Amino acid sequence: MTLIGADTKYLVVGLGLTGLSCVRFLTARGKWVAVTDSRPNPPNLGEVQNQFPDMEVQVGGFSREMFVQADVLVMSPGVALRTPAVQAAIQAGARVTSDIELFLSEFTGQVVAITGSNAKSTVTQWLGEAIQRSGRKVLIGGNIGTPVLDAVDQSFDVAVLELSSGQLELLPKLGADVATILNVSEDHMDRYDSMVQYQQAKQRIYFGAKQALFNRQELLTQPLVAPDVKVSSFGLNRPDLKQYGVLETPAGACLASGFKVLLPAAELALPGRHNIANALAVLALADAVQNPLEHTLAALRDFSGLPHRCQLVREQAGIRYFNDSKATNVGSTLAALTGLAQADCKAIVLLLGGQTKGQDLGPLAAVIAATCKAVYVYGADQQRFHEVAPQATYVDSMFDALNQANTTLQDGDILLLSPACASFDQFSNFEDRGEQFVAWVEGRR
Repeated sequence: MTLIGADTKYLVVGLGLTGLSCVRFLTARGKWVAVTDSRPNPPNLGEVQNQFPDMEVQVGGFSREMFVQADVLVMSPGVALRTPAVQAAIQAGARVTSDIELFLSEFTGQVVAITGSNAKSTVTQWLGEAIQRSGRKVLIGGNIGTPVLDAVDQSFDVAVLELSSGQLELLPKLGADVATILNVSEDHMDRYDSMVQYQQAKQRIYFGAKQALFNRQELLTQPLVAPDVKVSSFGLNRPDLKQYGVLETPAGACLASGFKVLLPAAELALPGRHNIANALAVLALADAVQNPLEHTLAALRDFSGLPHRCQLVREQAGIRYFNDSKATNVGSTLAALTGLAQADCKAIVLLLGGQTKGQDLGPLAAVIAATCKAVYVYGADQQRFHEVAPQATYVDSMFDALNQANTTLQDGDILLLSPACASFDQFSNFEDRGEQFVAWVEGRR
């Protein structure tokens, strides 16, 4: 079936910003489009009804009849493919696609594809800014930023795309110029039956890629692709030729390509060993799309990071306050703890809690014991933390945790919000959680 067929019936599933962009894209090309959303009042319902008054729209649940009448389901990645109505449509012969595949069907520039359980937004934005410095026009999108279909008619030289496992499930063959998996740790275990299934979804990013970049210190990122695909790697250890890594020099640890020193790690704007790994990924990806090295290095020195990603909010009386609200899984919290840990000193006061999404919390235990002087746990699944943080104080809310922790903080301490959990039990999303944390730290709450 042709992706944009003349008589094809498209059902857009999900009416967030991405769903709205899909509606606009397809209708602008004269296609028959209907829309559905399981929520009774999705965010862009009024806009669709006003702009497309004759369009069939169904909300408040999924109708099997509506799904099986469609030729193509344009899926939101937030809707699992195992949803009964989706499965019924697939069995009836419907094709599944997404905004990313629709975008790539018309985009002619270079494509960089980035995924991972953690840090993919940081690396995507960091790389995009590095390439922009060379004068090329860059689209930074996918799972962040502008919906890609809202930018498809603009003339971009490079698209740097952050892709979630849910988005990758919807792509039969991505075909990126360069693709990477930064890391893989347990996440979305409420969506996948096993880590193997989750890893398989991530591995789809390498399908059809011209070049593949992986983290050589994480086996699950290694590409399972045809041997003729050009492959390179990055890691925090010493690199071989055509690899990216860290060389120890008399002046300290340095980022390197092969045996060539490129930048002292101390010059990176972002703190923590995890951000050295992120910077190495940016270096490797930038080289893969022939970005001039001087522009890449300038971005590595200047990039101040994204909100809610191990963001230094304030330093006062020798105490540093970090907002890592985007840490919605164990792997991300582990990265923050090890990245901020101080040698031979337990200086971190950690705030954990929310919805655990079926993750194994076990890996937190040893790192918490080694790095944290105190732990406060709040939220819906707090009982699950008893084994990994037996020393913790258990409270009702993040604000209870903040107020209690504040009475114990001393010069040299780090107060870290890195919840390892989804936020929806007490907040609208991780951004809301992070913004409320920042407001408290800044004395605005």
